[in-house]
Amino acid sequence: MREERIRALVKYLSPAVVAKKTGLDRRRWGTVAHNLKVKVRIEDMDALLDAFPEYELWIWKGDVDPAKGQISPAYAEADLKLAEQNAGSR
Repeated sequence: MREERIRALVKYLSPAVVAKKTGLDRRRWGTVAHNLKVKVRIEDMDALLDAFPEYELWIWKGDVDPAKGQISPAYAEADLKLAEQNAGSR
């Protein structure tokens, strides 16, 4: 499940954005996102969590806790849509 969530997060953020924030190669992140035969490495997960700590709880447990700043891609997307309507938390 963690591996699926990591792949989903990289797809949501885009391999280019993840590469820029983590310092790891964009092609590696593209492979992680789209090639299910490739395993996510510990180094990938560590770099992702260091660069995007707001997704840590979701990656590890599949949970969110917005009060503590812990979100998921789906939560972030919904919050952005609410913000466009002046109803979100941002």
